[in-house]
Order: sequence, then C-alpha cells, then structure tokens
Amino acid sequence: MDAPQTGAVTGRFDLADPARFADDGYLAELDRLREDDPVSRHPEADGPGFWVVTRHADVCQVYSNDSLFSSNRGMRLGGDPDAVRAVADRMLIVSDPPRHQRIRRLVGSAFTPRAMRALESSIRTVVGELMDTALESGSCEFVSTVARPLPTDLVCAYMGLPRADWRTVGELTTEGIDSEDEDDRFAANTELFLYFSRVIEQRRRQPGEDMISSMLAAADEAAGPEPFSDVDLVMNFVGILIGANETTRYTVAGGLVALTEHPAQWQALQRDAGLVDTAVDEILRWVAPAVHALRTVTSDTELHGHTLAAGDRVTVWTAAANRDPRVFEQPERFDLARTPNRQLSFGYGRHVCVGARLARMQIAAFVEELRTRVGAIELDGPVAWNPSNFTRGPIRLPVRLSAR
Repeated sequence: MDAPQTGAVTGRFDLADPARFADDGYLAELDRLREDDPVSRHPEADGPGFWVVTRHADVCQVYSNDSLFSSNRGMRLGGDPDAVRAVADRMLIVSDPPRHQRIRRLVGSAFTPRAMRALESSIRTVVGELMDTALESGSCEFVSTVARPLPTDLVCAYMGLPRADWRTVGELTTEGIDSEDEDDRFAANTELFLYFSRVIEQRRRQPGEDMISSMLAAADEAAGPEPFSDVDLVMNFVGILIGANETTRYTVAGGLVALTEHPAQWQALQRDAGLVDTAVDEILRWVAPAVHALRTVTSDTELHGHTLAAGDRVTVWTAAANRDPRVFEQPERFDLARTPNRQLSFGYGRHVCVGARLARMQIAAFVEELRTRVGAIELDGPVAWNPSNFTRGPIRLPVRLSAR
C-alpha cells in the first residue's frame, strides 16, 4: 500500500491551494499528472494527503461506483467537516444510496421534461432581456450584466421568489460557496437557510404553481417511514440554487472568453445555426466549471495499479478528464463542431447533475442569442477568474459588444 504523505507541500504545484487557480497554470499540472501519474498521491501541509485521479476512464469509474467511493463524507477539498456532517445524507450532492435515490426523486420532481418544456419561453425571454441590456450599454462587465443574473433570475422565478429578493439570494448563494472566509460562508448559508424556511411556511399556507410548492407536494407524497423534514427541503433548495448558479454562470462567461480567443470558431458559429447544440457541450468541456469533486473510500480497493485504503480521500478532476486525448481528439483545440463529446462537466453515474437539462437549455439559449444578436465581441480589459479549485470561471469580464 502507498504510504500517506504528510508535511508541507514544497517544490510542486499544490492542487489544494485555491490561489493557484487564479490563472490557467493548473491545466498544465493536470495534463502532466494525467499522462505521467494518472492516480497519484498528493501531500497536504496539515493532513494525510489525498488521491488525484485525472484520466477520463478512471474519473468515470470513481463517479459510478458509489458503494466504494462515498459522497456523504464531503465532496470538495477544504470543506468544513462539521458542515458536511450536518448535511450528509440530507442534501443530494452529499448523499449515498439508498437515501440518495429518495432525495434524487424528490429534487427530480422539479425537473421533469414537461416542466423543462414549460420553461423554454421563459429562458428565451430572460436571455433576450439580458442581452438587450448588454448591447445597449456597448461596453459592460459581462458577469454582472448577463452571466450571473441569467441562472439566478431564472431559478428564482421558477421557485416563485419575489423579484425584489433575487439579487440578494444570488449574492448569498455565491458567498456561501466561493467566499475565502469560512465565517462569511457560514453566515451566507445560514441566512439562505432562514430565508427558505420562511418561504416553506408561506407556501404551506398558500401553495402555488412554482417549483417549491411542487417539491413540498412531492415530499408529502413520499413521506413513508422516513419523511423529509423542512431542514431536508431547505438544504436541497439551496443545493439547487448552487448548482444552477455556479455551473451556468461560469460556463456562459467562460464560453464568451473562449470565443474571443478563437475568432474562427466565433465566425463559424455566426454562419451556422447548426453548431448551437454541439457548441454547448464543447463550451462545457473547455470551461470545465466544476474543477474537482471529492469522494471517500469505503473499503480497500485497487485503482490503476494503486491500493486505496478505506478512509482515503479521492479527488476526481473534471478539468483533466475533459482534455484526455484517449477520449477527445486534439483536446487542446476548441472546436464547436466536436462530436461525439463525452465531457464530464455535469458529472457521471448516479451523481450526474439533476438540473443538467435546465443548464443546457440556458447555455443553448445564450449561444443562440449571441450568434443572432451580436456582430463582434472584444475584451475591454483584463479577465479575472475565480481562484477556486472547486468551481471556476470568470468573475470579472469587461467586454465590448456590437449589435449584428
């Protein structure tokens, strides 16, 4: 068995340090590991270390075997153990079977194909209004103008939340996962939990046609011997917001940056409406907004010639798997026509994102509006990226957009 490594991380790229992800230097390190050391042991300054898994096939193996690789002991590096214990087997992304299936059915009740079809016109309307604002301004900070409000506004509307609350809810969601200060993250999440507790009380008195009302009804129908508590419901409302907010926002903003860096692809998209569908997957592959996920080994097992012991932490790196040359031809090439495209930005196996269809619809609507409304895109200053090894994308993106 490989011995745990401890002590300070010196002389190497520290994947546990979020500050190292402020630029794209981490991609070269992940490329090196994927080709030379695809299942490797990473030391920690103040811990036993963790495994790093970087090849597409191995990442899929970890994702798909939830009996060996548990989610309910935390799903990211740097997480607060107390917070993890509080949500384990109560929030969808931090749960294992059989509880996971029950929670997934509950959350999935809000994302049925019928419900998603009903949202199509709303998505087009929201994207169109946001793009109108950006084009009228000419020069704008794209994240705050379009990328951040797009998923937040849509999900808040779907939840039936008052419009006056949307901005606050979006800011608390971002603060609760991205803040560098642990106390700030705790305060933001506490405020969100209290907010949704009040919303649940109101919906029980006055149910409507919104997502929260439908999930409350689904929870009552699925009560059985282990009913869902209000705390369970609140945790998953927050989880839905986090998933919708982070993935779509970073994908849309990161996709715009990619189009400015690859003008031939932008021109091809403007000419060919048929590229919209394949463009969605390629932007997701390229941006890889979900950088890594963590699992915990439940019993001794083998992976790529290494013995992983029960209790070991294993990190799977989507950003590396999405550029694996064993799966993607010329992975360093941004190609909107790429097909097939087995990108893993929504995960794999049981834990594939339950809101993936909604996210795809939003990204597709954005790509379509961009190609039909915008003639030219130019960066109007330096792009700032979220310094995070968990969810990553532009947090400041000054651009000049001209109408087509």
